[in-house]
Amino acid sequence: MIRWKEPAKTLLLTLLVLSSFLLTALLWTNQPQFQLIEPAQYKESKPVQERQLEDLIAPESVIFHYGEDRHTKATATDGQYRIVKEEMKKWIFLDFAPFSLPIEKWEKISREKQGIEIRFRNSVPLSVVGRLVTFRDEVSDKGKGIDRLVLYYEEEEDVVYALFILSGEEMVLRSRTSISPKDLRQSYLPTGNLMPEQIMKVVKPNPVPPIIEQGRAAGTIYYLPKNPVKMQAFRFTFRTIDNDQLLDAYFLDRTLVRQIVERDKTIIYTDGSRSIQLRSDQQAITFTDPAILSVAPELTDEEKVKAAISFINKHLGWTDDFHFETIRKSYNDKDVVTFRQYVGAYPLYSKEGYPIDTIRVTMEAGQVVTMDRSLIDLDRYIQNKGWTAMSGPELFQYIREKGLANTEQIRNAYLSYQTVTHEDYVELIPIWVVEVNNYPNLYIPAQLNKGGGPEHGLE
Repeated sequence: MIRWKEPAKTLLLTLLVLSSFLLTALLWTNQPQFQLIEPAQYKESKPVQERQLEDLIAPESVIFHYGEDRHTKATATDGQYRIVKEEMKKWIFLDFAPFSLPIEKWEKISREKQGIEIRFRNSVPLSVVGRLVTFRDEVSDKGKGIDRLVLYYEEEEDVVYALFILSGEEMVLRSRTSISPKDLRQSYLPTGNLMPEQIMKVVKPNPVPPIIEQGRAAGTIYYLPKNPVKMQAFRFTFRTIDNDQLLDAYFLDRTLVRQIVERDKTIIYTDGSRSIQLRSDQQAITFTDPAILSVAPELTDEEKVKAAISFINKHLGWTDDFHFETIRKSYNDKDVVTFRQYVGAYPLYSKEGYPIDTIRVTMEAGQVVTMDRSLIDLDRYIQNKGWTAMSGPELFQYIREKGLANTEQIRNAYLSYQTVTHEDYVELIPIWVVEVNNYPNLYIPAQLNKGGGPEHGLE
């Protein structure tokens, strides 16, 4: 028995070695097929309309100054506006320097100097303006916001200067320009010579401005049409974004999404993290994605706006014509970026519970945490009617007669469309939007009938 023990151990060891060689050979000849697991990504809704920052930044109007307190205005639907906007790509600015501009000095330049004023609806970061024109020299504070760019001819020096102005601030930036006095007088100014005449309104600073108005302590300037303005009122058909598009656009995996119906009929879709609150009675949604707290580098306003645009590009896109409006801090120190819808040259303001006028994105540390937008997509107009909107003097007379506001406290007024959503169509009614210091905006029908009352609708 003992003599068979050693041969048996040798045989077993040999079998183990052979098995090892066989298994190793099998491993080498039968490699498993590994597949790279991609990180989870949102599906992009399709089709989508994407936009870039340059597509969403546009001047609200171009004001032509002729001296002797004469001014005209061109807007986005005018050929004169498009000519100047195209020329902006050729403008070069250099030798930037701080420049003191109290309201009296600003008023004198605007009334007496020949020039062009590029007006934006709200404050736009200077770095973004640098995408529309060319900065030859470095600007110390590209994060600074401006709401207008004023080119004016300084006769004593025979130079065309540029002023980068934020309403309400006395200290602005001034630079030299590549525009020759000859080009200004013989090319640009004749372009606007036949455009509608404007009345320049100067808002003086408050002697002791309230805290909330300190940003406007230095006063501002705006313009009103001297004569009535021809406009069109419209009725548009519309389409709505369906639930399949919503779920594909905002969730990583639709199979994980569950639906919750609230007592007020609000529908909530959630995958346990992200959620969409669908208000079907308004055809609008609020998307929420809790931010992951992390240490993030401080972003510029331009970077934040670009991040908001990128998010919208990947999540349903842009259903209609939108422009960048503002970037502001919320009460809890988050960044709120707003884009407003336009029809032609006029912004939209919604009425009666259907907020189709804006897309509003709230961000924290560069991440989108909420977004509010409409699901209504204007399709085609089915009816239109010519309107004659009140002139600036008529508007002020109406405000005084109705006791709506102290006209000395008005800081801006502009024509817009008010949207009224019906079952089968959206009505666009011309209105005046009037901004008043320390008060909510006034929304005034743009046309008055012969009896003196406001006129609504297309009937």
